[in-house]
This record gives sequence, C-alpha cells and structure tokens, in this order.
Amino acid sequence: MGTPDAGQNIITRGLPKTGQTTQYQAGDDGNYEAGWWKGRLNANNRTRFIARTIGGDDVVLDRATGLMWAADGNAAGCNNGALITWANAIIYANGLTFATFSDWRVPNATELWSIVDAGAGLPRIYQAFFPNTVSNDYWTSTTTSSDILRGQIVTHASPGIHDKLKTDTCYLRCVRKGL
Repeated sequence: MGTPDAGQNIITRGLPKTGQTTQYQAGDDGNYEAGWWKGRLNANNRTRFIARTIGGDDVVLDRATGLMWAADGNAAGCNNGALITWANAIIYANGLTFATFSDWRVPNATELWSIVDAGAGLPRIYQAFFPNTVSNDYWTSTTTSSDILRGQIVTHASPGIHDKLKTDTCYLRCVRKGL
C-alpha cells in the first residue's frame, strides 16, 4: 500500500467511530472505540475527508469508505441542486460525466448515511466538505424491501433512512468508487 504522505497515498480505514470514549461495561463501544476517528491527525489515522478540484469540479475523497463524492450541492454532481424522481436520478447519475469521470451513480442507503453528521447543525452533514446541501431528502439507489414502488432516502433534517414513493422528488448527490 505504500507510505501515506500529505494525501498522496490514500488508505481507507473502515467506518467512522461513534465518538463514545467512556467504557460503561467491558466489551462495549467505549472499550474498543472501533472505526475511524474523524478529525484526529496522527501517523496511523489521518483526516477522513479530502477536498479536491478535478477538471474544475469539486469532489470529496472519503478515506474511510474509499468513495468519491460530488461536493457542491448546486453543481452537476448533485443535479445542479434540483429535485428529481428516483428513476430519473438513476438515469442522470449513470449518464453523468463529472470531474473527468463517467462512472458516477446514485449511492446506496448505507453509503449515503455514512456522510451524515448527526451531531451537526442543519443540514446534518459534514458541511465544510459538502457545501450547499439542503436540509431535506436525498435519494439512494436502494429500493424499500416491503414495497418496490418506494425508494430509500436519507434526510439531512432529522437524520435517518426513510422511504418515499419513487415518483416523488428528492435531491441527489452522486458517488463513485474513487480510491
């Protein structure tokens, strides 16, 4: 994998930590503190998000998941900040060329949930890296298992994974495997 240096070699580390550092019972989360520690800088655990401009487009590299995200909620990687139906979101993302890449897609529910910052003010996302995100619903590519007419959404108002009719409109943030 090489030696990490100043963001040149990007190494993924897994899911983020919950932030619990107190151990309440042997073997709980405070004991293990498993995952990626957001914001901590040291030789073994560097900054999670790296902002880049590629081909004039702003993206975010997520070293925890290995994904590349469209950064600006008003840019083409986010459907220019416009609402869109689920089916059209899939078509749009799959046809998108952004930051010189043409393998963009709609994230699944777990992927999109991974960039939610439940402790942040509205919108509940890492706002320094994802500007112009609205406190509203964003499509995932995941269909609701109990009703194929509904798609799963992540909302940045009261964080959670919910579902909506696929004919309704939501916002979009495209993703690609980037690292």
